[in-house]
Amino acid sequence: YPLYGDTTQPVEFQFIVSNVESKELSYQIDWGDKITEWSNYFSINYGYNQNHLYKEPGMYPCKIRVKDKNNNISSWSQSFPITIIPNLLKWQYLTNSGIYSAVSIGFNDEIYITCEDGTLHSLNSNGTLRWKIQLLPSIYSSPVVGKKAIYITTTNGRLYAIDINGKEKWQYNVDNPIYTTPAVDNKDNIYFGCDDANIYCISPNGEKSWSYKTGDEIAGSLIISDDKTIYCASDAVYALDLKGKRKWVFKPSEDDDVYFYASPFLGNDNTIYIAGTDGALYALTNNGRLKWKEYTEDEDEIRASGVIDQDQNIFFGDENGIIYKKRMHHNIEFFYETDYYIFSAPAIDQLNNIYLVSDDGYFYCLNKDGKLLFKWQIAEDSKEIMYSPSPIIDKNGTVYIGSWEGKLFAFNGFAPPMTNTWSLYRYNAQNTGCKIK
Repeated sequence: YPLYGDTTQPVEFQFIVSNVESKELSYQIDWGDKITEWSNYFSINYGYNQNHLYKEPGMYPCKIRVKDKNNNISSWSQSFPITIIPNLLKWQYLTNSGIYSAVSIGFNDEIYITCEDGTLHSLNSNGTLRWKIQLLPSIYSSPVVGKKAIYITTTNGRLYAIDINGKEKWQYNVDNPIYTTPAVDNKDNIYFGCDDANIYCISPNGEKSWSYKTGDEIAGSLIISDDKTIYCASDAVYALDLKGKRKWVFKPSEDDDVYFYASPFLGNDNTIYIAGTDGALYALTNNGRLKWKEYTEDEDEIRASGVIDQDQNIFFGDENGIIYKKRMHHNIEFFYETDYYIFSAPAIDQLNNIYLVSDDGYFYCLNKDGKLLFKWQIAEDSKEIMYSPSPIIDKNGTVYIGSWEGKLFAFNGFAPPMTNTWSLYRYNAQNTGCKIK
C-alpha cells in the first residue's frame, strides 16, 4: 500500500495472509474512517485487493482481520498509517497527441512539451497555455532549453530552433530520422545523433559545424561532460571532443551480443555509465577503459538511461519492469518491481525519493528504501513504441510527467531535484545533457 494518497483518487491496497490452514477467507477492513462489512470468501493464493477513496485529508490507521468458513476470526492486524493530502495532483493539461519524452523547464519556470503529432506546447507554471507551434512530422525526443532558443528534433530529420515566443528561428535538415534529444553546450552549439549513424554539431545560427560517422544508427541521446567530452553510444561508446575529433571508442567483446539503445550518464568522478541490451550496466573510465560490467539477475534488456544520487548510488530500470539500485562497491540490487516494461530514466529529489514511469500506465514515487509513497495512473491503454516519458522535477519540487494518452500531469513532489549529480534524465531540467558550467 502507498504511504500517501489524494482525496481525488482511490488508494489501492493489497492484503496477503500467511500461516493459515484454510484455503478461503473472508476479509473485514478498518480503513481508519469506516469499517467494512465482511467480504465474500476468496482464495488466499491470490491475495485480496481493495480500493478506498478518502474524502478528507489526514492520517488514517488501516488494519484488517479475517475469518474462515468455521467462523474463526483472527485478531486485528497491526495498524498501517496512510497520509491523505488534498492536492497531490496540482493540475493536468490535455494535448491532442501522445507525449513520449520528458518535458523541459525554461529559465522563467515556463514548461515545454513535445508531442507525437509534431507539436511543441509552452505552458505557464500553473498549467495554462502560453503558445503552441506545429512542427513536422512526429517528435519522440525532449525539447531542450538553450540560452538562445528551444531546440527540437523530429522524425523527418529536422532540427528546429524556436524562440521563447514560439516563432521559428531556423531549421536544419539531415534527411534521416532523428529520435534522440539534442545535447546543447554552454555556447548553444547543438549535438545530436541520427539514424544515418552520424553525430552532428550545428552552430547556434543553424549551420553545420561538423559530423562524425559511427558504426550504426544512434538511438540514445548524446551527453557532454564537464571536461568538454561528447559521449555517444550505439554499436559502441564513442568519445569526441567539441570539434568532432575522436578521443576513443569502447567496443564490447565480439562475444558480447550487445547494442546500446540507452543514453550514457555520468558519475561525479566523470565515470561513464551505459546500459546495454545484454542486461548489463557498464562503467568506463574517461579514457575509455572498462572499470566493471555487471549484469542484472535476469539479464533483461535495458533500453533507458539511469540516474545517480549524492552518494553515487545508481538507479535504472529494465524490460522486466524492475528498478535496480547499484551502490558503490556492491552488486546490483533489486529495488522495486512494476507490472510492465520500463523505457525511461527515473528522477531523484533531495530527500532521495525516486520518481519513475512504467509501461503499466502508472507513475510511481518511492522513498529511499524502495517503499511506495504513491502511484498514479497516467494511461489506461498500452503502447507499442519503446519510448516513455521521464519525470522532471523543477526547483520548487513540482514533478512533471507526460502520458502517451496526451496528458501532462503536475504533481506536488516532496523536494527539489538533487543538485551537482546526474539526478535527472538529461542532468538538468532544461534537458541539455551537458555538465559544462
